[in-house]
Amino acid sequence: MTGFGGADGPGAGGEPELCDRCGALVPGPELVVLRVPDSSAVAGDVSFDGERLLRACGEAHLIELAAAYQRRPFVTEELWSGQITRAVRRLGPLDDEEELYDRVVATTGLSEEQLMRAAAWQESHGRPLGPGLV
Repeated sequence: MTGFGGADGPGAGGEPELCDRCGALVPGPELVVLRVPDSSAVAGDVSFDGERLLRACGEAHLIELAAAYQRRPFVTEELWSGQITRAVRRLGPLDDEEELYDRVVATTGLSEEQLMRAAAWQESHGRPLGPGLV
C-alpha cells in the first residue's frame, strides 16, 4: 500500500468526494486516500493500471477498505485482460480480426503469450475478450 494522505491528497480544497466505505460526502480537505494494488483496476491513464485509489471519510474506514484489498490476490492475467478490453473499446469495431489483434498488441504492449494467458483467464471467468483475441 502506498500514498496515504489527508489534506494534501486528491480532492484537497476541491470538490467533495464520496467515502468508498460508507458513501458519505466528504469535503476535500477532510478526505483521506490510499493507493493500493488491484489487478482489476484499469484506468484511462495507463500509468495507474493495477492501482486503485481508495477514498474515505476517516482513517477507520480507510483501514477497513485497505484490509479488503490486502486479502485480494493480484492476478496479472486479470490486469492484462482489462488492458485488452480497454484497447478493444478504444479501437472500436474492426472488420479484420488480424488487424484487431495487431492493433491490440501495439496498443497494449503485451506479448502473444500474455494475450493468450489473459484470454485463458477471461474464459475461465466466463468473460470472453472479443472476436479475434482468443
